Order: sequence, then structure tokens, then C-alpha cells
Amino acid sequence: MGNLNLSTLADGAVQERFQIELERVLANLMDPNTDHKKKRKLQLTLTFQTDERRNLSSVDVDTKTTLAPAVGITTTILMDRDNDGNAVGAEYIQQRLNFDEPDPPTNVTQFSTKSGGR
Repeated sequence: MGNLNLSTLADGAVQERFQIELERVLANLMDPNTDHKKKRKLQLTLTFQTDERRNLSSVDVDTKTTLAPAVGITTTILMDRDNDGNAVGAEYIQQRLNFDEPDPPTNVTQFSTKSGGR
């Protein structure tokens, strides 16, 4: 058997390509915008083609990574029609009520809770 070593094959280019793709996979694994349950793949394919005399072989090296896509984003749009009957929309953004403001809203009823009984 020969002395082929993956880390020195093609003057280290195969190892370098593997390292680049591995870094992409690791970054994708750490990305909070991706689904942690999705599996990632890194494939390193070596394709051999010999000559007629079978004393030389070319070797093509390909890498393929399968990464998890970014998770979807959801928002809510309020829709209506304007005075001319055209459809209009705006993103609904829920705001928290802050009763510590100098002028708290007047159309909101505050509820209080009592402790120690029903």
C-alpha cells in the first residue's frame, strides 16, 4: 500500500478545503437563526481516473456541505382599505403599557390582585 496521506495530498490543498468546509459547518451549527435539530453534512469525495497503462491516476477532490437554512420569521400585518378602496397594510407591533409614564393611557382599565384568598 502506498504512502498517501490526506493532510499532504495535493500539497495540503485537500486538508485546507476540508478545514474551510468544516468551519462553515461549525458556524452554521452555532448560528441561533438555524434549527438546532437539523443535521449538517460535510462530504469529501475523491474520484479516481486511471490511464490506459494503469500506472497513473488523476484524483479529483470535491467537497459538499449541507447546512441548515435560517429559520423562518413571522410577523402580523393589519389590513384594511383606504378611503379610495385600495388595500393597505401595516405591521402590527404590540406595545407594552407603561403606567409609570407622566400621562398614562386613559382608556385602559388597571386590574389589581389580592393575595391570600380567593
